Amino acid sequence: MPKDPEDNMFNKKPYGWIGAVVVVAIVFFSVGYFVHTPSKTTTVTLYEALAPQEVAYFENTVIPAYEHTHPNVVIELANLASPTDVATEVSALEKSGSVGNTLVGLDNLVVGNLIYSSSGNLLMNLTNISSTMLPQTLIPSAVNMTNYEKNVFGGIYFLPFRSNLPLVWYNKTAFSDAGISSPPTTDAQLLQDAKTLNKTYGTGQVMFQGAGLTGSHSGASTGTELYQWMVQFGGNPFVFNDTGDIHAWEYLYNLSQYFNPQYKSGYWGSYSGLANGQYSYLDYQWPYIYNTLENSTYGMTNQTLGVYGGPSGPNNSNHLLGGDVLVIPKGATNVPYLEQFSNYLLSSQVQKETLVNLSWVAVNSQAYTNLPSSYSVVGQALQKAISGGIFLRNPTPWITNWNTYASQAWADIIVGHNITSYTQIPHALSTYNQQLYQYLVNNYGQSVANKYEAGGYQPISV
Repeated sequence: MPKDPEDNMFNKKPYGWIGAVVVVAIVFFSVGYFVHTPSKTTTVTLYEALAPQEVAYFENTVIPAYEHTHPNVVIELANLASPTDVATEVSALEKSGSVGNTLVGLDNLVVGNLIYSSSGNLLMNLTNISSTMLPQTLIPSAVNMTNYEKNVFGGIYFLPFRSNLPLVWYNKTAFSDAGISSPPTTDAQLLQDAKTLNKTYGTGQVMFQGAGLTGSHSGASTGTELYQWMVQFGGNPFVFNDTGDIHAWEYLYNLSQYFNPQYKSGYWGSYSGLANGQYSYLDYQWPYIYNTLENSTYGMTNQTLGVYGGPSGPNNSNHLLGGDVLVIPKGATNVPYLEQFSNYLLSSQVQKETLVNLSWVAVNSQAYTNLPSSYSVVGQALQKAISGGIFLRNPTPWITNWNTYASQAWADIIVGHNITSYTQIPHALSTYNQQLYQYLVNNYGQSVANKYEAGGYQPISV
């Protein structure tokens, strides 16, 4: 998507790497940061699935700064095509007994693949060493995530690393010309504003990530957006057809009449239309587009580009927290070096640099202090969205299967309008509920399917 950023999510242009190297080096020396380094070179491999611009920023800025203060440690970035490929590679390393000095940045959606693998949990229990890897200034949601792991898995197996939070973007000029002074703060207001924008410009002005599973941009973007909408309506998206889920789909069915015609091909890489006047309201997109829309290619400024957390649903304004977590596979060697590099990646300085340059939502609260004015708009929007409530998707190994059914429901109900009346939405959703239920019976057994049907797999409130 490009790569689908739900999970990779960020296409950003790195800049100022020389200054970043100097700043990070000064910070580490000035605070007396010292790590004993071996007499010979030790190589640590970091597995990830980053976008090209992210790879460049890590190789030109983040990694050299660490190697400068650790002259006998070499960091190799092994960047793979997708998060699933990363999980597959980790499984292969463990199977062959060749894990070595391996640290892994793993998408939160596929961490369940390794925890619930057919060979058992493939991840090292980090409970006893987490304090040396994590900063003391974690944001509350990150602390809650580790507490959740202890309760559910009996230990800490993954650490917060680079978070991501979807925001809503709009064209201030287009809104003003339509007589709308500020963006909608509730779903009811959004519906009314969408109608006004449609009347003013003669075409739908709301862009949705609606590509589903079709076309060259198919992927998890549609399912991700639907998941958040259902949660804001009080639903448990996994079951498809509880009361909150049904109301969310009914609302989106009504809103879809004001969608921009291009929504059927919309995905995480669709945002240029906001700058060229194709549409004026971009429903949930990741923060990385800020730097892109305000560069010379698109030429938007803070006077024309608006960004905020988006409208509240009838039940809450919770935002889905995406991004990657850090894991160490079982069988890893030289673990102290993996701890040290993890601690560096989570330091306030590195977290601030990736926040500003890559729009990664920092999990270290100190990263939000003294942000440059050029980035404060997005920083404030992210902080406000976080304060409104955030949640994680339950890391089940069948999240990709849920996404498939969700995208099929989207194509059926919204894109194809293959229902003859609005009142048939509950029946359509129950059909997909049953399909997923049967899939779980066939592949995971009756007890998992029964737990699913009883609502046992809930979004994780953090």
